[in-house]
Amino acid sequence: MKTKAGLIVGVGVGILLLVGLVMLLRLEGPIDPSEPPHLGRFAEIPRIDVHVHVAFEQAERAVRLFRKYGGVRIALNASGGHPHGGGLEESAEIAKRTKGALLPYCLLDFSAVEDPDWLEYVDRTLKACVELGAVGLKIHKGLGLGIVLSDGSLLRVDDPRLDPAFELAGKLGLPILIHSGDPKAFFQPPTPDNERYEELLAHPGWSFYGPRPDGYGNWPSWEEVFEQYENRVARHPNTTFVGAHFGNAPEEPERVARMLERYPNLVIETAARVPEIGRHDPQKIRDIFIRFADRIMFGTDFQIGRDGSLVLGSSGKNPDPPSRVPFFYESHFRYFEREDRNFPHPTPIQGKWTINGIGLPREVLEKFYYTNAMRVFRLPHPLSVGEDGEEKK
Repeated sequence: MKTKAGLIVGVGVGILLLVGLVMLLRLEGPIDPSEPPHLGRFAEIPRIDVHVHVAFEQAERAVRLFRKYGGVRIALNASGGHPHGGGLEESAEIAKRTKGALLPYCLLDFSAVEDPDWLEYVDRTLKACVELGAVGLKIHKGLGLGIVLSDGSLLRVDDPRLDPAFELAGKLGLPILIHSGDPKAFFQPPTPDNERYEELLAHPGWSFYGPRPDGYGNWPSWEEVFEQYENRVARHPNTTFVGAHFGNAPEEPERVARMLERYPNLVIETAARVPEIGRHDPQKIRDIFIRFADRIMFGTDFQIGRDGSLVLGSSGKNPDPPSRVPFFYESHFRYFEREDRNFPHPTPIQGKWTINGIGLPREVLEKFYYTNAMRVFRLPHPLSVGEDGEEKK
C-alpha cells in the first residue's frame, strides 16, 4: 500500500517529468514522427560530407556512424596525411578497405617554403598525392596564423613563394579545401562578453587577439587574413578553391556571395558553420543557396580522434558524447530542409542562440548534398557503394 508521502512524491515526480517534456518540446519544436529518424525529410537523397577528420584507427567505425546517422555514403577526410611516410599511404589503403566510403585529402608542408628545394618538394609531393588517390589538397588555418618564418613573421596566405604550389594543384586537378582565419569572435578579446567565451576558455590557443605568444608582434586581424585568402583565390583562376566553413566568412554571407560571383573557381562548404549562418535572416541565406546552387556543398567537420573521442563541429574541454550524434545530424537536416523557427543548432558551445531553417527545394538539396561534390572532386555516385561497403553491381 502506498503511503500519503509516497503518493505526494509520485505526483511530484510525474509533474516534473511532464514539465520536462513540455520544455523539451518547446526547445526542439515539432518533428513529424512519420519521418525516418535523424535522416530528415529527404532521407532518400544520399549525402557526401566533404569535410570530416578521422583518425586512421577509427576509419571503419566512422563509415558506420556517418552512414547510420547521417545518410553519408562518402566522406572526405581532411586528416588524410602527407605522402612519403606521412600517413597518406595509409589513407589510400583505408580508401580501398572502405570501398571508397572514406577518401583522403592530402597535406603539404608550407613551412618548407624557405628551403632551397621547395619547388622540387612541391612537385614531388603533389604528384604523389594524385598517384595515391587524394581527392584534393587541404590547407589548415596555420597558413596565415601559425607558420613562422625565419624572421619571426607569419607566412601569409598570399605569399608569392607559394604560387607554384597552387598553380600545380590546378594543373593536376586537385581542388584545394582552404581554411583561412577563424570565427570573428576569436579575434576579439577573450573576455566573458565575447559570445564564444566558453569555447575560448576551453581552448585558449584558439584566440588570435593581441600579442602573439612567441613575442613576435601581434596577431593579424580577421580582415587581414581574409584579404590574403581572397588574394590567393583571385591569383589562380585555373585552380578550384573550396572555401571551408562557409567560405571562411559565415558572419558575412553577402561577402561570401560577392566572392562566389567574382571568382568562378570558388566553391564553398558548410562545415561547423550552421550555428553561424543559421542566425541570419533565413530568406537571405536561402536566396544565396538557390542563387549559387551549383557552388555550395555539404560539410560537417565531424571529428573522430585516435581514441574514438568525438568532436561535433566544436567541443569544450571534454569530447562530445556519442549520444549527441543523432541530434547533430538531425539539426543539420532540419536547418537545410525545413522552415522551422527558433530551434537549437548542432553545436551548442559555438553560441547561445537558436537558428531558423531555410527549407531548400529538393533540386537544390540534391546538388548540395551530393552532385556538386561529385563534380568538384570527380567522385562516383554515392549510391554505388553498397550497405555492406561492397560496390554494387
